[in-house]
Amino acid sequence: MKISKIVLVGLLIAIIVGTAIYYSLGKENAQTSQVSLIGKPIPSTLYNQLVQLSNQGYNITVTVTDFRILPENFSDNGKPAVIYVGAEWCPFCGAERWALIIALLRFGNFSNLSYMLSSSTDVYPNTPTFTFAFSNYTSKYIAFIPIEYQNREGQPLNKVPTPVYNVWKEYANFSIPFIIVAYYYQTGTTIDPGLLSGHNWTYVINELHNPNSAIYKEIYAQANMITEMICQVDGNQPITVCSHFEQMGQIYSPLTM
Repeated sequence: MKISKIVLVGLLIAIIVGTAIYYSLGKENAQTSQVSLIGKPIPSTLYNQLVQLSNQGYNITVTVTDFRILPENFSDNGKPAVIYVGAEWCPFCGAERWALIIALLRFGNFSNLSYMLSSSTDVYPNTPTFTFAFSNYTSKYIAFIPIEYQNREGQPLNKVPTPVYNVWKEYANFSIPFIIVAYYYQTGTTIDPGLLSGHNWTYVINELHNPNSAIYKEIYAQANMITEMICQVDGNQPITVCSHFEQMGQIYSPLTM
């Protein structure tokens, strides 16, 4: 039985169109699945992966830091305070949280971390990340004060305490993310959110196991800078963490104001 060229062309077009629709629907379904996780606590399996990630990445060395020195020292209950000001909609905050979480897990433990995607309408849309809005953090070395001042829709969320608000205004002009480590501070992030945007959490986790990936290099570079700043203000404790920097000669020198 012969099949005309017209029929063959029609079949080919149908296959192409059908394939395009299949992948389009698959991508849409994947995005819908990710959105459905927003605000939900991460499972213990994912948390354990983050803990595992915090125990590696020390091989990334950086000799220049964006941290500068504040004229005042922030603490809480006698411990050096690590303070984060950001927003759930912010893709730059979203990228920074990965590094901050990795660094903080070297000194303590989180509970109630939740899934978050940055805004779908901003630059670097749907950057996979987490939210600190309702999280808790415990450590015998430091205190962590997370402030998500706006949610994913840009509405007010956590209140910024007046002392933090004042330095955020003076030294960062309200730019986010804004991080304080006792008397050090950093505005913005060194991580490119474009590396994460449009992907899911599993993708980022996998990339953080690949020393050759840009995500690995950028996130661990930032995580190690934060870690070193914490080591400088908490008496280099725990030694199992802080000794990594001395062994590699990786001692950052914060810039003056």
